[in-house]
Amino acid sequence: MKTEEFYENKYQLENEPWEYSKKAVEILRHEFIVSLTSGLRKNYLRILDAGCGKGQLTFQLDGKSRQVYGIDVSETALSEARSKFRTTDMNFKSEYFFTKDNITSTSFPEDHFDLVLLCDGINEWFDDEEKRIDALKETSRILNSGGFAIISDYQKAKSFDNYIKMVSSSPLKIIKIIYFYDRLCYQFYSWFKAIEKNSIIQSLYKSRILAKVLIKISSLFGRKGAKHLFVVAIKSLLVFANMCF
Repeated sequence: MKTEEFYENKYQLENEPWEYSKKAVEILRHEFIVSLTSGLRKNYLRILDAGCGKGQLTFQLDGKSRQVYGIDVSETALSEARSKFRTTDMNFKSEYFFTKDNITSTSFPEDHFDLVLLCDGINEWFDDEEKRIDALKETSRILNSGGFAIISDYQKAKSFDNYIKMVSSSPLKIIKIIYFYDRLCYQFYSWFKAIEKNSIIQSLYKSRILAKVLIKISSLFGRKGAKHLFVVAIKSLLVFANMCF
């Protein structure tokens, strides 16, 4: 089981545990998430990025909402995110708040957010489905009526149907399912794992052009070409009414 201590140790011992800035596909995936948020609603009052880490995705949400919150179980990661917010030269349009919290049971009041991001994701964070369902229930609780959740995970294509079923069994209502065709990108990275510190290989990892080509080829295989599944869900008025009785 991946405990809070596990994630704290990862961030203490590794500069960037999930290499979000070292691989072009990760950068493109984050950009896709930001674009997806813009497509759902123009302006938000509050956005929550659950499992925000050092804020790689969180800071890309700047200007999308008056207030952006990031939560994580690693105080080391949160400390670095806070430091970046205080010391960077960027002129932030949003207010940022980074707090230690767990999405299965947060300290936020009900109906607090217009959008909650659970990206890379409840499958990574929790080993059992009960905890994953707890995270989805808590997401519904802290969303306001009509608020959105974007839920995604890195997984095998054969697991997609069970993942969709899991979200469907939560209080959230699925409104859209999107496949992100990144399977060949990760396959490419695995081929050069043994020599990934080589400067040429690192350049290939960071190549947006190469990543886009591999994504295009992956899309030809349909959902078998995807490693990430995005589920967009809403806290509907009907769901909200049912929770009150």
